[in-house]
Amino acid sequence: MAATAAVPFPLAAGTRLLGEVISWTCSGVAVTHAALVAALKDAGLDESVARELAPKHAFSRACKKLCDRRIIRQVAEDEATVKFQFTQESRDGDRYEYALETMLALDKRTGRVTCDLPGLATLAQEELDRATDARSGGDVTRVIQKLFERAADLFPTRPQGGCYFTPIRHAAFVDRVQGMLGRLNGQILRFPVPAGTAEGDRSVKDAVAAGLADLIDAHRKAVAAFGEDTREDTLKRAAEKSRTTRLKVEGYAELLAEEKARLDRGLAAARDELRRKVEQLAATAPAVA
Repeated sequence: MAATAAVPFPLAAGTRLLGEVISWTCSGVAVTHAALVAALKDAGLDESVARELAPKHAFSRACKKLCDRRIIRQVAEDEATVKFQFTQESRDGDRYEYALETMLALDKRTGRVTCDLPGLATLAQEELDRATDARSGGDVTRVIQKLFERAADLFPTRPQGGCYFTPIRHAAFVDRVQGMLGRLNGQILRFPVPAGTAEGDRSVKDAVAAGLADLIDAHRKAVAAFGEDTREDTLKRAAEKSRTTRLKVEGYAELLAEEKARLDRGLAAARDELRRKVEQLAATAPAVA
């Protein structure tokens, strides 16, 4: 929807904006966890996203300090835990030999590390704690993406990502993200997109339609993977995601133009698939004595 509200750009009389193309850089950014939380707070943004940075990402950095003569591979993951295999590497003459050292479990919620070798568990926990406190540019990017997931919309303008269209209704939110990045020595570039140009209108329509189509496709793939062990709260989240996506499609009807009909059909098919899956799982559920 094109906005007539105040926007952070000087505009000629009568000019309407569809939104902005934005890109940011935080390469080389290295801040403490406390500094990241403070930057979010000062900008009026949700501080909890910093606390929710997955310990899994920090552990990937910690592994670089733990890889001396061992190979570390992720072998399993569920909603609560990531499991890694530590394989000891040694050289015997002209060949390398490999032996299982231990299995290590990382609690995704608390960041607690456990394994059968107390000394290695302690070392891994120390390295993880250090990596958790030191936030990288990649961490800041994940924070920005999580912020947009919760409060605004980003639609990629290129398949590789890194450059996005965001509707003008989110201009004030982008202001706050820009303020947060400035406090961390990062940068955001913003290119206004006026309404009424043939290529601009078409590009916005294509970007928004593609982004929403990806949401619908991800939802359908998740539903297709549901099985007998799928939890009830997972089914409820799937239904909520479907509802949220439907509201987005309705909210961006003006930008989508004729693409809205295609997305509506995809949403209807996704809802039907979820309903059939729920009925199927209910029919195969064991009876309660």
